[in-house]
Amino acid sequence: MPCTEIDISESPVEEAPFIAAPETSSEMIWEIVQEDVAEQHISSPENILPSVEEPQDDRCTQEPCQNRIDIDPAHAIALLKSGQLAAYRAAIGVLQESANQYRVSAKDVRGALGRSKAGLCDAGTSLWVFLTQPVWIVRKNAEPRKYSRGTLFVLDTVRFGGTFAALFTAIFLTLNYQSFWEIVRSNIRPIHSVQNEQMLVSTVDEALRNKLMKSPALAVAGRSAGDLLSFLPEVGPPDNRIIIPKLNINVPLVTPSYQNLLQENWAGVEEDIQSSLQHGVVHYPGTARPGQAGNFFVTGHSSYYPWAPGKYKNVFARLHEMDVGDEYWVYYGGDRHRYRVVEKKEVRPSDVTVLDQPLSHRTATLMTCTPVGTTLRRLIVTAEEIDPLTGVALDVGEQGERQKQKLNVEQLPI
Repeated sequence: MPCTEIDISESPVEEAPFIAAPETSSEMIWEIVQEDVAEQHISSPENILPSVEEPQDDRCTQEPCQNRIDIDPAHAIALLKSGQLAAYRAAIGVLQESANQYRVSAKDVRGALGRSKAGLCDAGTSLWVFLTQPVWIVRKNAEPRKYSRGTLFVLDTVRFGGTFAALFTAIFLTLNYQSFWEIVRSNIRPIHSVQNEQMLVSTVDEALRNKLMKSPALAVAGRSAGDLLSFLPEVGPPDNRIIIPKLNINVPLVTPSYQNLLQENWAGVEEDIQSSLQHGVVHYPGTARPGQAGNFFVTGHSSYYPWAPGKYKNVFARLHEMDVGDEYWVYYGGDRHRYRVVEKKEVRPSDVTVLDQPLSHRTATLMTCTPVGTTLRRLIVTAEEIDPLTGVALDVGEQGERQKQKLNVEQLPI
């Protein structure tokens, strides 16, 4: 028979107690057993079965058998089961130790909670005794009055809090009185505000009429049909302006220098904006111009220090009164642009997405600080550019319709 084969059919096997083991293939178990007992068989030659000199077949010729070891199956099974038992006992020991540690930790936590509860109860009792302790207040020309310490504490707190609130309110209103007066005045005189709104619509035309009447080169000037002004094209004011009839606003539109923006000098850009705010509202550098695709962005003060230079410190104090559907006009480079509000919202000061420049439509944004007198939030009023005559939203590259009057030569003055 081959040297590696052992007949174990008649070998007595000592039965050992069964211990459940993880599922493992027989090949892996047999390799582990061979590696585990190899040294024992090498050091104990009596465990090796005597080999019988028989002619080796081709398989023994191709694979040398001098390194193969004959293993007693009963001994191998006993070793395997004893290893499983040792691993099981080690796992049980780890679990028991973990459970003991958990019980000790839980006991310590319960003790600490109990001591904390007792300490809080003692502290609460002491505080209650202190607050309920009677105190006699001596009053001039009156009998002493009895108070508790808790009552005196509440009275002092209310007195101090009321004093602080009154001082803060007075200082806040003093610093922002111009903005708040603008808001209050529009509410207490609503009819006057409506009249101002109607008058503001014709402000530019009246200014142009007065300017043309002073021109000596014109024989006749005025608004009546047949005069020279009737045949002149619509001309905007000489400077860039923004007109918001609902808020009675007709202020200059200032565009700061682009030099600091091109140099990416952001501190310089901020200084340019703050300086320009003294002369009106500011067209934010780098944003689209009126009539272009993108976001025409305008910012102005809702309130500012009374001693600061400039007369436009509260120009956008009433911007929160703008609603969806309201309109305003922008005169830029002599052209008139009409905008209609489509959205109003508040954002954080760090939100720079309001400066995004969409290339698919023509929008405009008005921005100011809110609430009035603070810099906590930013009020954003978004509008779309519409046709000056028809009121239809304009697409990118589309020109608005302009009303053209036919020239009647016979009606011209000689």
